[in-house]
Amino acid sequence: MEDNSLVKWIFFTTITAMLLCAMSAMAQNATDVCRLAPVIPLTSEEPPAKLVVDPPLAGPLASRGVAIIQYCAQNLHIAPVFGPNALAVSPRVGHVHVRLDAAPWVWADASGNPIILMGLPPGPHKVLIELEDANHHTLDQGTVVFVVPEKTAAEKQQ
Repeated sequence: MEDNSLVKWIFFTTITAMLLCAMSAMAQNATDVCRLAPVIPLTSEEPPAKLVVDPPLAGPLASRGVAIIQYCAQNLHIAPVFGPNALAVSPRVGHVHVRLDAAPWVWADASGNPIILMGLPPGPHKVLIELEDANHHTLDQGTVVFVVPEKTAAEKQQ
């Protein structure tokens, strides 16, 4: 009977240790700051909106030339809500504008999902991400610079 209790204790201790390790491993990048922000009561004066941007994920960029850029907003909810009446909503709502390589155009995104860029030519690239209010006024911005690697001869043949 005591051996069975010892086995159960070891089992539960192991499971608990694994869960604690997994939970600490989940909070490892800059965008985790936004997901872990405490909920506070709203006041008439909300803190300024802030954009947090991570560099592209190294694995997809090196292996396939795909730039996956994670970002999040603090003190602003990213949602597809636009126009002057949306400026009165609390908590604030907004979206991002994304500009690639100083292009004269931007695209707007209100999904909050990572920005995924595929098919870029090899070489250096710059992505400007602007956090916008519902009326397209810039609240904050971040820039990411990265290099899409050249394909090897074997990769070009595939």
